[in-house]
Amino acid sequence: MISLILDTDLGDDVDDVFALAYAARHPRFNLCAVTTVLGNTRWRAALALRLLDEMGVHDVPVAAGTAGGEINTVTLSGDVVVPTGADDSRCDPRSATELMADVIDSAPQPVWLATIGPATNAAVLLAEQPEVAEGLAGIVMMGGRHEPAFPREHNFGTNPTAAAAVCNHGGNVRVGDYVVTCQAQLRRDDLPRVRQASGVGSSLATMLETYFDRRERDWTSMYDPAALTLALDETFLTLDPTPMQADVADGQVRFAPAGGPSGLRLANSIDTNAFHDELLSVIERPA
Repeated sequence: MISLILDTDLGDDVDDVFALAYAARHPRFNLCAVTTVLGNTRWRAALALRLLDEMGVHDVPVAAGTAGGEINTVTLSGDVVVPTGADDSRCDPRSATELMADVIDSAPQPVWLATIGPATNAAVLLAEQPEVAEGLAGIVMMGGRHEPAFPREHNFGTNPTAAAAVCNHGGNVRVGDYVVTCQAQLRRDDLPRVRQASGVGSSLATMLETYFDRRERDWTSMYDPAALTLALDETFLTLDPTPMQADVADGQVRFAPAGGPSGLRLANSIDTNAFHDELLSVIERPA
């Protein structure tokens, strides 16, 4: 089993909820904790707890992060169907970084940390408690772009300094960037199969359909669950072997070959058909 902490900005783009379902139901993941980042993190934590309930998962602690360092902080858009004022008293009293550190310190094996939102929590953890890196198997990140001329990607662009710091911290870091992960998609004709998933299927299908309708299109990219597969292996996303480094220029994270030792690798391809089948098969697993 692969021990995993999922750090997410759940509640805006619908791919986060599918990443949570994938992490909770994958037979090779032991989901140890969920932490939330960006803006109203208590609201995001309440949504995570509700979805975990529907998946029959009741023993995973969920902690809210403290917003800080982000730019252009989003206003929750209503793309998901939970009132924006919601809170949940079951939210762990520890901060996101305290929960991360406790999980890493107490785990019997190295832990994977997956950041599928801005990297604020992870950067604070590594800056304030650098010793926790010794307990990490690696960090998986969704964010950035290979082509810096494009508009900034949301996750890395919302806190580029944090993203670059995590990328360059020296440990094993695997990044599924926008260019690769945007190719992973669910479509409107996938809704019946999503809806039949036990427990959480109705909510997932409602959120996905709502997202399609609000975006006035019949597809959406599954950036986050695609990137999350890098904590497992390279069955779906393949990593470029070139060691990289990350820098910040003009408010964007730019990647370049590292001039020295580096644990940072970027995904350079994806098997979209295989991943599509994998995602749906995993969320269909019984609780």
